Amino acid sequence: MNPSGGLRWHWRAWRSAALWSPTTAQIALWLAGLQPHSKRLLLLGPSAGWMLPTEWLLRFDSIHAMDIDPFARWLFGWRHGAALKAAGVGWDYQTGDALAALPRLLTAHPRACVLLDNLLGQLRFHAPAWQNPAVFTSLQLAEIKRLLNGREWGSVHDLLSGPAEVLPTEEDFPAARSAVATVEFDRQSDVGWLSAAKPKGEWLDHLTDQVFPLGTKVQDIAWSFSPDYWHWLQAGWVQPLTVSADAVPNLVHGRVGWNQLPLLQHAAAFDHRATEHGAGKHR
Repeated sequence: MNPSGGLRWHWRAWRSAALWSPTTAQIALWLAGLQPHSKRLLLLGPSAGWMLPTEWLLRFDSIHAMDIDPFARWLFGWRHGAALKAAGVGWDYQTGDALAALPRLLTAHPRACVLLDNLLGQLRFHAPAWQNPAVFTSLQLAEIKRLLNGREWGSVHDLLSGPAEVLPTEEDFPAARSAVATVEFDRQSDVGWLSAAKPKGEWLDHLTDQVFPLGTKVQDIAWSFSPDYWHWLQAGWVQPLTVSADAVPNLVHGRVGWNQLPLLQHAAAFDHRATEHGAGKHR
């Protein structure tokens, strides 16, 4: 089974709608605050759009989506198709590897803005056996940013994920947090924010701490994937910005700055449990 989808994943996403609703609401609020200039959307890796608000999709005149999951197209239509059709939004959905097809898609849709919907957090899981995941992910991210140079684009992706205590039902869900993309994490602030999720043990680094250009406004969002396993999502939107095509990727990045803290530590390897939780699509 491909680690980025499948019927088991869709069943879990449908069944978890109530548990995921606080995160879905925070993603919707973040998207509502965006002001894309383009009325055309290139939507990459959305799966069935389980946590995408239909209202945001209705902003566009046309939507072109692609996901590697063969079931995603039908389920996306089931969730969003009727509303899009009623509003006159033209949409099509291709099955395929959106990142491999990125050069072709950008050429085919030169005026579309781009949203990568939980694609980048999955990169480390697709590294070939002979290549270090940190090296593979860094090279992939450098090429993606080069291709998106000059585009209006955004991404929602996993930053970290790991075990956490089950929160009492009366306890408030961790609020979303606005920040700015920087080279280094603010350890004290980050741990303070995430502590509301009661993290414990070792968390997995998804190697996405340098996705956005420095200074990009980002939104940190907590996601209770299951009652005892949480993800730290990061969302950001980039207005057209020049990115050097000759930039050399930092092959040692992928650290998350937790090395001096016992609460959250970089996980260079992960077990079956981390794979099951961390590699799932969430849209």
